[in-house]
Amino acid sequence: MIIRSHRYLEMTPDMRPQDPCMDGTGLTFQTLEHGGEEPDTMPQAIKLIDAEGRWCIYVPTSVGTRVVQSHGYNLAHED
Repeated sequence: MIIRSHRYLEMTPDMRPQDPCMDGTGLTFQTLEHGGEEPDTMPQAIKLIDAEGRWCIYVPTSVGTRVVQSHGYNLAHED
């Protein structure tokens, strides 16, 4: 059995891409993989880079390997 794990570093405010003018000035977007399971050209990831080179990657919401449209979520406590 192969166990995969990924370690993450918290993205603190000084690491997050910024948009000081709040109008997209200085931001660039880069599409990464396209398609996925469907025969289309939907980007499977979009990289956002700010003027200082900070970046983050946005990916579509998925369940398993299927891209889905989120209709929100609920937080529930188990008793």
